[in-house]
Amino acid sequence: MLLDEALDLILSHAKVSGRQELPLADCFGRVCCRDNNANHPLPGYDQSARDGYAVCGPGSSSDGKHQTFPIKGEIQAGLCHEITIGSGEAYQIMTGGLLPIGTERVIAQEDCQIAGAELIVGNTMLCSSALNIRTRGGEYQLGAQLVDAGTRLNESHLALLAAAGNHLIEVFERPRVAFFCSGSELVMADEQVKNGQKYSSNHLLLESLVKKFGGQAKGFGVVADERVAIGELLQTIKDSNADIVISTGGVGPGKFDLFGELLPDCGAQILYQSLHIRPGRSTLFGLLDDKLYFGLPGPPTAVRVLFLELLCPLLRKMQGMRFFHNQRLQAALDHPISLKSSRAICFKEGVYRHDGGRVVVGYPCERQTPNCSIMIMPGRVSYDKGDQVLVSIAQTD
Repeated sequence: MLLDEALDLILSHAKVSGRQELPLADCFGRVCCRDNNANHPLPGYDQSARDGYAVCGPGSSSDGKHQTFPIKGEIQAGLCHEITIGSGEAYQIMTGGLLPIGTERVIAQEDCQIAGAELIVGNTMLCSSALNIRTRGGEYQLGAQLVDAGTRLNESHLALLAAAGNHLIEVFERPRVAFFCSGSELVMADEQVKNGQKYSSNHLLLESLVKKFGGQAKGFGVVADERVAIGELLQTIKDSNADIVISTGGVGPGKFDLFGELLPDCGAQILYQSLHIRPGRSTLFGLLDDKLYFGLPGPPTAVRVLFLELLCPLLRKMQGMRFFHNQRLQAALDHPISLKSSRAICFKEGVYRHDGGRVVVGYPCERQTPNCSIMIMPGRVSYDKGDQVLVSIAQTD
């Protein structure tokens, strides 16, 4: 099956998760179910944008170049009682302080001269009205829409919602993802490895990817390539409350690749069992009762590619996000690429960047984290530096 056909099939079985109401502090990374409007205007009161002096009207002048105002008092941030300022008067005020009623402008402290109990200001500083004033509702009025439904909430959203008096937010529940790794040679990282065994990197890879893209991860460890052990584990997961199940290994044509046989025995319906891509050709997708089942191959590079291309859009759709497909961009290669075969889409880990108005992509340097996948389409085995290729970006927002 072709990649985009597989993705359409998967997404056709995606169900949007349920809803729950959470305190704002628990909503980072969650997707809101509805538009969120301001419960409080921003700012909530007329306030000073600078440390300085609130003034009203013209002051007295002896030289025609400066004006003098008597300083009537001091207003700290957090002072709640209202003060009325008279014409020709000044009050020292701190950033965020409640403006006296009648204030026409705030003169920044560095633009002021103080002589005893009097403020001296140059005439040019008194030309602009509402200088350094943030008026009530000047940014957002009460009821203004702040965050659209289907938005994954980041730190900026949370700060804005908090400032606007929003405390409880309705969000979509996170999809529950069960996962395990198969292979008699695998052990978990906290176990003693023996000669002929290796640590399971896929287990941590899957847990990290599930959490990164908004799912609830529940790992079931590793299982040997044995019919009874695999069957028992599949039944345990079948009885769980998982929405999605992911396994790695055991989906190829080898003697000990058992999932194509054992899944139907557990009542699963396999919807495809191969994809026209590299890496990741040997893979399967099906339905295990009400759960979406993904049988991924064993190599971590293939696990990562298939997760990013198939499971990321699925997780985003199940969380109610407005845009759930990966972003695909044309990019110029930063170096040549040569392939052994051009019969299927070939995915390579990549790092893209913007350079002089264009997108440039190349392989990651040593210990550099990839931020995209390079999609090399069938029919061509060599590319020169500067040639255009397609990149796929799995975004979290």
